[in-house]
Amino acid sequence: MLPAAFDRLRFGGRPFDSAPDRLGELVDRAPLIADGPMLRRTFHDDGHVLLRGLVDPVKVLAAREEHLLKYAILGEVDDRHPIMDAIAGDASGVAVANLRAFTQSLRTGARYESVILDPALIEVVGTLLDGPVRPYDFRWPRLARPGEGCGFHCDGPYMSRGTDRHLSVWIPLGRIEPHEGALMVLEDSHRSEELAGGYLQMDADRDGLTWLDDDPAKVQERFGARWLTTTFEPGDVLVFGMNVLHGAFDNESETRRCRLSTDSRYLVDGEVADPRWNGVDLNPHGPGRVFYPGLGSWANADFQDEWKYVDEHGRIRLQ
Repeated sequence: MLPAAFDRLRFGGRPFDSAPDRLGELVDRAPLIADGPMLRRTFHDDGHVLLRGLVDPVKVLAAREEHLLKYAILGEVDDRHPIMDAIAGDASGVAVANLRAFTQSLRTGARYESVILDPALIEVVGTLLDGPVRPYDFRWPRLARPGEGCGFHCDGPYMSRGTDRHLSVWIPLGRIEPHEGALMVLEDSHRSEELAGGYLQMDADRDGLTWLDDDPAKVQERFGARWLTTTFEPGDVLVFGMNVLHGAFDNESETRRCRLSTDSRYLVDGEVADPRWNGVDLNPHGPGRVFYPGLGSWANADFQDEWKYVDEHGRIRLQ
């Protein structure tokens, strides 16, 4: 029996079929942390591992507060409510803000960095990759406003110009129920020969990739088994391979809560990193593009893109 929280899900603005053959719950693999070979084998077999409570929740919630206070400056969250509630604001400051500087401040905040560099997290990722690891220099902090989600994709084509000894880590910066925009992964998609022989051979920038089909049932039937998700708590970590199909449900919060999360990538130390995401220049698409997901409600097609065009002052530029 699936939790009641699975009954009111939407994806891409449409109801999501949560029948048991369509949707299942992620299994906590934290009990395997003490057995490194078994944890690594499970990751290899499943393509992902959910590790509940891996990072100190106090540390995660401190990073949440750090980001919410910054988002409040832009009006993205309404600080007339308790800041930790992350109630959506009118975003009135986004159009005039220097988003290049703002997003850099998100990625380099001390509390946020303490989560990305958490010793327990680094140790587990090292176990999974069977060697000492380090994070890519670029990080992907995210705020999903009410109504927003994330399309289906694998990370491989976006990280294809370096080593294959790397993986993705998704961390909720606060409690996230499935209907509030939780991440989902497609069971067994890492075994898909069709993905391996086609999509995963592509380079997102070179080949102009967009999201895969926006119909969850079609994607499921073509590439894998069930979609898997859960209610995520502060401190939980979801680790998955570059070949795992994933996306996020629409944020259908009844109280207009924004969903905060971060994803980062880690590679074996000494391996060649994709230069787009490593080094001094942390604007991999140049100073005229900034990673700032969402804003689709602004009714401009370009705002659906996660990388916004900005002018020389870092302000959003309409195309």
